[in-house]
Amino acid sequence: MKILMIGDYSNLHAYLAEELKNRGHEVTLASNRGGYMKTASDIELSRKPGIIGAFKYMYDILSYLPSWTGYDVVQLINPSTFFLKSNKLRIIYDILKKNNKSVFLTLCGDDHFFVKDCLDSDLFRFSEYRIGLEKTEYVKNIQLDKFVYLTPEMARYTSHLYDTLDGAMSTLPEYDMSARRHMDPDKILFTNLPIKLDSLKYEPLNFDGPVKILVAMKGNKEIQKGTAKMLDICKGLEKELPGECEVRAVKNLPLSDYLDEIRKSHIVIDQLYSYSPGMNALQTMALGRITASGGQHEFYEYLGETNHPIFCLSPLEDDETIKNRLKDLILDKERMKKMSESGRKFVENHNDVKMVTSLFEKHWSGVINKM
Repeated sequence: MKILMIGDYSNLHAYLAEELKNRGHEVTLASNRGGYMKTASDIELSRKPGIIGAFKYMYDILSYLPSWTGYDVVQLINPSTFFLKSNKLRIIYDILKKNNKSVFLTLCGDDHFFVKDCLDSDLFRFSEYRIGLEKTEYVKNIQLDKFVYLTPEMARYTSHLYDTLDGAMSTLPEYDMSARRHMDPDKILFTNLPIKLDSLKYEPLNFDGPVKILVAMKGNKEIQKGTAKMLDICKGLEKELPGECEVRAVKNLPLSDYLDEIRKSHIVIDQLYSYSPGMNALQTMALGRITASGGQHEFYEYLGETNHPIFCLSPLEDDETIKNRLKDLILDKERMKKMSESGRKFVENHNDVKMVTSLFEKHWSGVINKM
C-alpha cells in the first residue's frame, strides 16, 4: 500500500512507519519530529514562533499538499494534526479526503470530544482536567470558554472529521472509551501503542548504590501531567531516605538522550493523571526499568491482563499515601526486580510494533476492500 502518515507523538507513527517500510509498503511520514524529541520523519513540518514562522509553516504545508494525493491511506495522528486554527484544519482535511482513497485517525492526545468527556461526563473518575467533581489546578488556570478544544469552531470541525473518516485506531483504553461515544464504533479498532522492542534491550536492575528515581518533565506540562507534584513528593522521599534513593529531573530531552537517562535509572516517574501508560512509560518497561504512571484497573481489564507491572499513580490518593507506597517499593529490591521482569513481558505481549502494525494493516485492508 501507499501510505501517508501525518503528525507524530513520541515516535508512535515513526515506529509504525519504519515497520511498514520493512514490510514493503511505500510510506511517507510528515511531522514536526516531536519538537525537542527529534524523532524520525521523512518530511519535517515545524512551526517557528511569530508571524513569519506562521506564514512559513503554512507555505510549507501548501507546498506539499499537491503531492499528497493518490495514497491508499492517509493516517492522521490527531484532529489537530497541524498547528493551525480549526477552519484551516478542515480545509486541509477535506482536500486530503477528496484526493486519497481513505483517511484514518490515530486516536491519541486531546481533541474536542476527549476533553469534553474529561470535563463534563461521568466516563472517567479523574483526568488531567477533573478529579471527581473538582477541576484540577491546570484547568483552574484556563479560560475554558476560550480553550482551543472547546470552541464552537473546533467542535464543528471535529464532528465533521469523526463523521466522515473511513476509520480510526484507538491506542489507549481511555481514548477508545471516549471515541466510541461520538464516532460509529464499527469504524474503530483498538490497537494499543507500538514499541520497537528490537531497539530497546532489556537490562536487569542492578543495585550497586542508591535507588535512582528519574522524573521526566515535558515542555510546559509539569502541572498538567502532574510531574511537578511528583517531583516534590520524590524530593521529600529523598530527604526521608538519605543514601537510599537519589532523585533527578530531566526536561525536554531528545528521545535518544531521554532513553539513555532511563537506562541509568531504576524508577521513572511518568504521568499522574492517566489511566494507562503512554509511549514513554512503555519504553521504560521495555528497558527493564520500573515505570510510575497510569495503571488503573480499567486499563488492565481492557487488555484482559492479570500481570500488573506498573507502579500505579493516581491523583485520587493524597501525597503522603503516594510517598509511602514509593518508600515501600524502594526498600523492597526483590519486588523491584520482579516488576522489572514482568514489565518487559507485558510490553512484549501487548505493544510489540510488529503486532500493532499488523492491526493497523488489518483495519486499513478491511475498510478499503469494502469500498
